[in-house]
Amino acid sequence: DWLEKNANYEAIVDGANIGLYQQNFTEGGFSVPQLDAVVKKLYERSGNKWPLVILHNKRLRSLWENPSHRNLVEEWNEKGVLYMTPHGSNDDWYWLYAAVKLRCLLVTNDEMRDHIFELLGSNFFLKWKERHQVHYTFVKGNLKLQMPPPYSSVIQESEKGSWHVPILVKGNSSQTWLCITRPNVCESRDEAQ
Repeated sequence: DWLEKNANYEAIVDGANIGLYQQNFTEGGFSVPQLDAVVKKLYERSGNKWPLVILHNKRLRSLWENPSHRNLVEEWNEKGVLYMTPHGSNDDWYWLYAAVKLRCLLVTNDEMRDHIFELLGSNFFLKWKERHQVHYTFVKGNLKLQMPPPYSSVIQESEKGSWHVPILVKGNSSQTWLCITRPNVCESRDEAQ
């Protein structure tokens, strides 16, 4: 019901995944600066539309109780950035449902392997994930978002009958394609027009 009334988001953020990213060291914990960097970057990229950050109620309460984070949490709350999942529930289901329902981007490095086995139509889910999941990294404290590709990296046929096959080239960060064309197909279509 809440999502029906608040359906104007272009990105959903897995808050725990981002806050706990690379925090497995002695002084590590939940990184609010990392989460804040993602929220601000998405806000800028979208033309000043806030993303929706989903956090479990235990995590959000601990941020609220920390005086150094309280102002930011209040600001996010006022702007409609936060959604708190209830006690006893898995926050993964909330951010996954919101991203699918709103047909928007999902910012998480979670590969959702455990959810694929629980869903019917896992092929559809994998295609959806490829087109909607935004991966991220922090290199020396700087956020880098890896947006989904503008097209699927699968064999495709063009309107003129050419086949486009994605090929893997070692050391190449961009997609390389092999284009296969049958001249007689292209000529016969041109003659028909």
